[in-house]
Amino acid sequence: MLSASPAPAAPATPGRAAPADRAVMTGLGAVLGGLYRAAPAVQDSVLAAALLLPDLFLFSDFALPNVGLADRLVTVGYAVLGCAALTARRRTPRTVFGYVWVHALGGELLTAVAVFDYSPTLALLAALYTVASLQGARPAVLALVCVTVPVALSVRAALADVPAAERLTSLIGVACFYGLLNLEVWGVGRWVRAGRSAAARDRLALARAHEAILSERARTARELHDIVANAVTVMVLQAGGARHVLRADPDRVEHALDQIESSGKTAVAELRHMLLVLRTDGERLAAEGSGFGLADLDPLLNGVRQAGLDAHLEVTGVPATLTRGVDLTAYRLVQEALTNAAKHAGPGAATVVRLHWRGADGRLSIEVDDDGRGTPAAARSELSTGHGLTGLRERVAVCGGTFHAGPTREGGFHVAATLPTEEHFRREMAS
Repeated sequence: MLSASPAPAAPATPGRAAPADRAVMTGLGAVLGGLYRAAPAVQDSVLAAALLLPDLFLFSDFALPNVGLADRLVTVGYAVLGCAALTARRRTPRTVFGYVWVHALGGELLTAVAVFDYSPTLALLAALYTVASLQGARPAVLALVCVTVPVALSVRAALADVPAAERLTSLIGVACFYGLLNLEVWGVGRWVRAGRSAAARDRLALARAHEAILSERARTARELHDIVANAVTVMVLQAGGARHVLRADPDRVEHALDQIESSGKTAVAELRHMLLVLRTDGERLAAEGSGFGLADLDPLLNGVRQAGLDAHLEVTGVPATLTRGVDLTAYRLVQEALTNAAKHAGPGAATVVRLHWRGADGRLSIEVDDDGRGTPAAARSELSTGHGLTGLRERVAVCGGTFHAGPTREGGFHVAATLPTEEHFRREMAS
């Protein structure tokens, strides 16, 4: 009988690792990934352990066959004392550097008196890198200057057994090795710090840009509310009043339609101005003015009067100059308060707008009160966006003023705010 011969092994595909190699690579990647995600103290402990053996083999007589066990244990113990400090290098970089520097200096001195032959190097390099990457320029430069002392002693120890004829050449080579090694480690640390600082600045700039976008959105929402919601509210109230007298008083209906048309045109003009502001820079905006202000209160009062509100204006004190932003805020505050009175108190409600110019502290006090005794619109909840008072509070806060709104004991509603004049700003700058 013929026995079945084993099938030949499939040849490995060129360019592909064997399964065992792939398993090793996967395991190594998992270990490195876990170490990358580990706590800083764990990472620093691994670094300290990883530097111990290379430091012993490269910069001591630990691996020489003629060194006794006791001498090796002394050298290992001293090396552990230096590397162990690196576990706290990120928490207290300056303290760790000072400790490792003293440890390196002690190692060189003990080598000079023949206790052992060991020049602590790698732990000192790690401490130097830590100070350079985590501290400012002055501590980093001071650390670089300080390492010249143990480096000089290391160079001296390396030249101890060199013949006199070769000493100059060896001095140049050993000095360049130690000097360039420390300088490169220090330079990498400073480069890493610069990269971190740049990344932090980028994150801060991004956060500020995000805040600016949110602030601009809020400002645009306030403007849209003040322009559209208030104008539409007055138009709806006027249209509702005209419907009630459609057949009984045609002249009044015609007048109401004229007011609706006027309110619509005003709203469109304000929208056009706002769009212009959004599309132009600050210089053009400053040149074209800020739109509405307290000088436009008379047309505003006439509009709400046509909607049925019994509105009056009272001014006390000597008027002062307002900045464009404060002037617009004052107008929007009166506009929103009158619109709310027209919606919630209704036609027939007595409403008083009081402007009190306070020369003593350079502020303007604005109060708008209604008695709540009108005839509220049946669909007043549909006319409210719920953002009017919130927008006013934000506007006043941006200008550096105070704001208060709430119902009165008599059943009406009270809106009050104080805004700074230009004189107030000048006094603050002078003080």
